[in-house]
Amino acid sequence: MDSAPCRRGRPDLRIFTIIPVTNQFQFFDDGIAPPATSWRARIIAALVWPPERSRAVSAALSVGITLLIGWLYYFAEGTVSLQVFYLVPMILALSWLGLGWGIAVVVLSAFLRLFGDLLHVGPDFFTATNTLRMTSQRVSSLSVYLVVVLVIHELFKLNRQLEQRVQTRTTALRQAVVARERLQKNLFEVGLRERGAIGRDLHDGLGQHLTATAMATSILTQRLAARGDPLADDARKAEALIKTAIEQTRQIARGLLLENVKPDELVSELEELAADATHQHRTPCMFTAEGATDHLDANIASHLFYIAREAVGNALRHGGASRIAIHFSVGRALVALSVTDNGRGLAPSAPADGGMGLRIMSERAELIGGKLRIDTAPGVGTRVDCHVPLPATA
Repeated sequence: MDSAPCRRGRPDLRIFTIIPVTNQFQFFDDGIAPPATSWRARIIAALVWPPERSRAVSAALSVGITLLIGWLYYFAEGTVSLQVFYLVPMILALSWLGLGWGIAVVVLSAFLRLFGDLLHVGPDFFTATNTLRMTSQRVSSLSVYLVVVLVIHELFKLNRQLEQRVQTRTTALRQAVVARERLQKNLFEVGLRERGAIGRDLHDGLGQHLTATAMATSILTQRLAARGDPLADDARKAEALIKTAIEQTRQIARGLLLENVKPDELVSELEELAADATHQHRTPCMFTAEGATDHLDANIASHLFYIAREAVGNALRHGGASRIAIHFSVGRALVALSVTDNGRGLAPSAPADGGMGLRIMSERAELIGGKLRIDTAPGVGTRVDCHVPLPATA
C-alpha cells in the first residue's frame, strides 16, 4: 500500500481510521482519512492523523497542549505528577511535524516541569543538595523523554520501511498473478486454435476420406449383390461401419470447431445442444434464454458454450439423468448460465475438484472473470451455475 507523501519534514505515515462495527483499523492511500463515525474512531483518527492543517496550526496545537499540561501541573501545585501526559504532545508533534519539533516539545515540557517546581518552593529550598536533586530529576525526565521520542521516531521509520517492503512484495505478487493469468489465457487460446485445427483436419481430411471409402464400399456392395456373391452382406456391414465412423468423425469435428462460438450464435448453439441431448441421447433437455448476446465478448461466448456442453455431457455420461434443463440469461451487468439435471449427483466423499471436467469448467469461468458453482447431492441431481459480470457500458 502506498504511503502518504512527505511534506516539509512530516513523517511518511500510514493513514487509518476505525471501522465502526468491527472496531478494526481501515487504511487509506489518498492522504486524507475519511470522516470517522464513532467516538473512538474520531479520537484515534484525530490523534494519529488529523485533518489537513498548516504547519503553524499543527505547531500551535502541539505547543498549546504542552502549555495546558504545564498549567495544570502548576495549578495542582506540583502535588500530582503529569509527566506521562507530556508524551501526548510529544508524539503529536513528532507525527505531525517531524523529529525536530518532537525534540523541541520535549525541551519545552522539561522546562515547564522545572519552572512549575521552582514556583512552589520557598527561599530555603535552594540549597546545594536540593538544587542538585531537582536538577538530576529533571535531567533524568528529559533523557527519558528524548529516548521515548527517538524510539518512536525509529518505529515510524521501521513502519515506513515495512510498508515499502510489503508494497514491493505485493506489487511483485500481483505482477506474478497477472503474468500467470495471462499465460493461462494464452495456453487456453493456443489450445482452442489447436482443437479447431484438429477439427478442421478431421472434417476436411479424415471425414472426406471416410466418405469416399463409404462410396467405394457402396459400389462394391452393389456389384457383389448383382452377381449374387454371399460377400455382399459383409460388404453392407462394412459400409454401415464406415458410415458410423463418418458420423462419429463429424460429431467430434463439430465439437472441436464449436470451441470458437460467436456471440450471436451462442443461443442457437445452446439450443442445438439441448436438441442433440433430446434426440440423440433420448434424454429430454429443455432450453430457455433471456436477453441479447450481440454485445458479449467472443471469448465469453466460447467458454460459456464449453461449460454448458461439459455440464450436459456429465449429466448424460456420468449422472444418468432423465431430465436436463439449460437456462441462459444476459442482463446489463451479469451473464448467467445454469444446467440442472435429476441424475445421481455426486457423493459427499467425491473429490473437491470433481474430476478433470469440473476443474476445467471452473478454470474457464475464472478466465472470463466469472464464478462457477456446483450444487449436488446423491439422488438429487446436480446444478451447475456460472455467473460472469459484464463491464459497465457508457
